[in-house]
Amino acid sequence: MTAYFVYVSGEQLGLAKAEIAALSSLTRIDGEVSWDGRLGLINALESPVPFILERAALVKEAGIVLVEIGARDNLFDHLSDDTVLNAIKSEETFSVRTISENSNFSVDERLELEKRLGKYIKRTVSAGVDLKSPQVRFIVILNRNHIRLCKAVGSKLRPMLREREPGRKPFFHPSMMNATLARVMCNLACVMPDEIVLDPFCGGGGILCEAFLIGAKSVGVDLNWQLLTGSRQNLSLIGSDYNVVQGDVRHLPVHECDCIVTDPPYGRASSTRGARAIGLVESLFERADAILRRRDESICICGSSEMNLRDLAESKGLVVSQFLQIRVHRGLVREILSIGFQ
Repeated sequence: MTAYFVYVSGEQLGLAKAEIAALSSLTRIDGEVSWDGRLGLINALESPVPFILERAALVKEAGIVLVEIGARDNLFDHLSDDTVLNAIKSEETFSVRTISENSNFSVDERLELEKRLGKYIKRTVSAGVDLKSPQVRFIVILNRNHIRLCKAVGSKLRPMLREREPGRKPFFHPSMMNATLARVMCNLACVMPDEIVLDPFCGGGGILCEAFLIGAKSVGVDLNWQLLTGSRQNLSLIGSDYNVVQGDVRHLPVHECDCIVTDPPYGRASSTRGARAIGLVESLFERADAILRRRDESICICGSSEMNLRDLAESKGLVVSQFLQIRVHRGLVREILSIGFQ
């Protein structure tokens, strides 16, 4: 059994943990992920790191834990030459960086640790230092209780998600969900390649684009023809295996799918303050059982806290497995629910 790690962004820690839990359920790991601040620790026979880095929107870096000791211990008393020789080849370049998670280490102590560790690695394996584009990245994660030396790989997905933000797509509408949250929602629904993903309120297609890029078959429904045309523009930029249909969730023109990922209309722009949207979501929940082929956590939905989606889902006999809140601004709290069936 090998110890692996993920280090997540700090802006939505609860959401990041939920994303990792969902993705971990799709991999072969031993038990649950344990958390130490923003650091998630995973024991597994096979590395989950490539899959997590490919899929997770809120993971900054991930890799293998080489050494774990107490915060008062000396790293170099526990670091062997074999550990370094197994982690890097002499022809590779490397960098060393420390990350402080509420640790008691001063900046000078961290700089000294980076310098000393760099010298140790260079002396042991004769590898070259490259601080800009290293082939191997060593990070030392420091907190009040532990020091962990890790071999890390940075996320390539996160910069791509920034390039896919709504304002950079061919079609933009203010209601479109940002690419990062759309990806997280697809992960919470455990979307897998070749599955059929339905968004019955697809709008400009932000969620459909992320599902498509995971490898799923995206199907979008919306009443608004202008938004539907924009959705087609955005999807056609990345591929052709998708379908968008003008329709009403109360009379869905879709008879079968594997999961539903959606962001129904809500907010202060509606004169009914979400009342109509609640009725549409209620219709969706009533229809979901008949069209979903997957049962566990097959729905991920986002809505305003005013909509009380958890109560609505449970009143329809659905099981809410994840309930997360995101404060957008003073007047809006978004709720994200992962839902399955009994």
